[in-house]
Amino acid sequence: MEPNQSPEENYIDPSIFLTPIDEAISEIYRRREDKTLVQKITNFLNGDIPAYLDKQDPVLYLSRHIATPNYEALRFIELARPFNLPIVIGQDSKAKFVTNNELKLSLGKMSVTKGVSHNRDEIVENFSIIEIPQAQGKSMNQIYTKFGDSLICFHNELLREVYPNQVEIHDEAGWVDRNHRDNLLEQYKKMLALNCVHSLMFETYLPTEVTFIKEILEPAFKFIESTFGIKPLITELVPNEIEYTRNWNAYPSIFYQTLKRKLS
Repeated sequence: MEPNQSPEENYIDPSIFLTPIDEAISEIYRRREDKTLVQKITNFLNGDIPAYLDKQDPVLYLSRHIATPNYEALRFIELARPFNLPIVIGQDSKAKFVTNNELKLSLGKMSVTKGVSHNRDEIVENFSIIEIPQAQGKSMNQIYTKFGDSLICFHNELLREVYPNQVEIHDEAGWVDRNHRDNLLEQYKKMLALNCVHSLMFETYLPTEVTFIKEILEPAFKFIESTFGIKPLITELVPNEIEYTRNWNAYPSIFYQTLKRKLS
């Protein structure tokens, strides 16, 4: 903590950016009837609306580095399925693998549940499926597993094993390239614009992510509100009260034998 900085300055309530899912779905249908609003957003995006989000019905959407069936993604899919709307996970094949990013590291060093302790705690085993030092700084689409599979294809196939038809996986790298890849604030403005009438984004923002929330999320969110008079539609993926009950980047036990076999 910086000198003279109060504890409150290291905490921000992310709920102000979130909309309950039922309310968000009703709202997005209402907005889609407003052709003037839809056109304003199209103009702001210079017509660059990904086909996988430009559908007859609004899309329930999760954006991650790679689409993979960890606990977080499985929760997203199960929350989304009852609404019978398109379910899309976007991934960025050009994202750089760096070990200081917990989400990215978990794709190369997979934590898999293999059982439960007497105290009902999950017992987890870690599997390094790539040569992590050699992968540092490479794009996701340049990385291969120790057993010869493309890292992206391996994770995508795991997801398709669990949900063969219910989830669409789309590469967002081209869209990110065209929309400020190296400027996260500007990129977030464009992404949040998509989440006004085209898609409903699921996300988890921790109260302790003060820097990201204050420097990226909050200004991008306020920009959308001031520009279009509406707020982006983001619904909570993992509530803060259960965030620390498990490692949401880990994988269920159904993949344990697959990893053991692949690495044997």
